Amino acid sequence: MRKFFSVVLLALVAAVVYSTEPAETHRAAALEFLQAKGTPQILERNCRAMLERQLAAAPEYAEHRAELENFYYGTFGFDALKDELVDMYAREYTEAELRELTAFYLSPLGRKTVAVEEKLVPAFAALLERKVREKVSAATAK
Repeated sequence: MRKFFSVVLLALVAAVVYSTEPAETHRAAALEFLQAKGTPQILERNCRAMLERQLAAAPEYAEHRAELENFYYGTFGFDALKDELVDMYAREYTEAELRELTAFYLSPLGRKTVAVEEKLVPAFAALLERKVREKVSAATAK
């Protein structure tokens, strides 16, 4: 009887471990989705923007540009984040859902969505900044 329970327990543990690890086809679907959505390019632009802002704020770091570039791309670039991003999306979406999303992002409307969202991000950031300034002004005026 003890052997039977040991086998059942081992089977349950194996099932839990197996179910938490997405299949390679599932991970591949997540990677295809990220690529179709333009995540590598978005992260590339973000790294470049952070680097340029850093250098503009502290021009004395210009001589360390290569090291800063390695830091930003090595920390926030797609290659640095790819495995974790793939796992995150694979946990949240089924393989079939990822394939549907990929098809959408590869469609004309999906491409337009990416382009429009890219334009709206700075506008959204500016809106939030304006709202904060308004609230701070109102609070300090009292």
